[in-house]
Amino acid sequence: MPRLTEELIRKRAEHNDGCLPELEEVALHQQELEKIESLEACCRHIKILLLQNNIIPKMEGLNKLKELEYLNLALNNISKIEGIEGCESLKKLDLTVNFVGVEELEESIYNLKANIMLEDLYLTGNPCEEWKGFRAYAVAHLPQLKQLDGKLLLPQERIKARQQLPQLQEDLERAIQASIRSKAEAAGVLVPEGAYTKESRNEMYLEMAEQKAEKDRNERRRMGTEKKPPKEILGVYNTRGEIRQCNEGKYDFNIDDVTIPGKILFELGVPKYLETSALDVDVNPLYVRCVVREKVTQLKLPAEIRPDTSTVQRSKTTGSLRIEMPLLKPPPTRAPSVAPQPELEPLKPEKDIPPPPKGALSGGAVSVRGIYKDPKRVTGQKSSELLREVKTTRADGLAVSGQGQGAEDSDDDDVPPLEPVSRDH
Repeated sequence: MPRLTEELIRKRAEHNDGCLPELEEVALHQQELEKIESLEACCRHIKILLLQNNIIPKMEGLNKLKELEYLNLALNNISKIEGIEGCESLKKLDLTVNFVGVEELEESIYNLKANIMLEDLYLTGNPCEEWKGFRAYAVAHLPQLKQLDGKLLLPQERIKARQQLPQLQEDLERAIQASIRSKAEAAGVLVPEGAYTKESRNEMYLEMAEQKAEKDRNERRRMGTEKKPPKEILGVYNTRGEIRQCNEGKYDFNIDDVTIPGKILFELGVPKYLETSALDVDVNPLYVRCVVREKVTQLKLPAEIRPDTSTVQRSKTTGSLRIEMPLLKPPPTRAPSVAPQPELEPLKPEKDIPPPPKGALSGGAVSVRGIYKDPKRVTGQKSSELLREVKTTRADGLAVSGQGQGAEDSDDDDVPPLEPVSRDH
């Protein structure tokens, strides 16, 4: 038989997006339930609870539902009203067609006195209604009721019931004794077939549950959604006793022992939106193993590592899995060789500054004239014998020599005379 679990409640709370802490109404009728459970833990704010048409024999697991206003337990196997004293907000209680008899009537009515907000009570179809004084007895003990079995309670009815209360109490005791005797007489008598009893209801609902389960199996088989047996996960070692190397999920992976000295990096490209709880990672000194959705990815490591200091992380952007595994015996690292640097000494002033060379310019500049002489372009010194006197003749007929000759000196024969220029224009 099915149980009232958190999973079933969440399934029946689809109208509230499966959010149980804020759930205010849930319908759990016709679920073949045998026990009330899990409601106090996950549905503290429930206001309307429908549990009719089950085979619940006892009222339990309801006392902490402080905000419960309407409880429907019709068509169940309840024989006594109990377990709802803590339901401070309860206004309506439906126990139609149950098994509350006269033996449990007094205690049941007493347990309802704590529910001061109770206004509407239904007990139609219970054995206690066979006693004629049932209605008056309930009205006399429950002044908070406004209607009983769908009928309004008038003031004169309340007054009359209170007046008859002592006589009703005596009649109830006699009815209880008569019921006990009749049950004792019928103890050895076979129950007629089709009688409405707790046992017959249990048999009927068990048969209905089997038929419903068979129907569901046939439907899943037809749709191809039948649950398959769990897959056997591969072991660490193969048939030869060697460490298995496999990638059943065909995920992209990379193993690197060069990028970070002294560590081995392993990256596995699992799906981005896969829940982390679906990953099972095992870091061993000789291998790394990841189980993703019952598919194994296992690799043998190139060197022995330290699992106690390894780290497992998952990227928030790509979802890939990253495992850093320090080596047990990391290789020695050499310090980089650095060329020795000469020591720098502070500048010192020069004591003897030599005079500037000849030909140096002012301000510290030096003339470069005469530093380089091209023998092809620079002529040698000409002798003074090659120099001769050059005469110039003026336009006025006076000859002037470089040595200051007199006017009597004549012009050079080789130089033609100047002709006057005519200005007549």
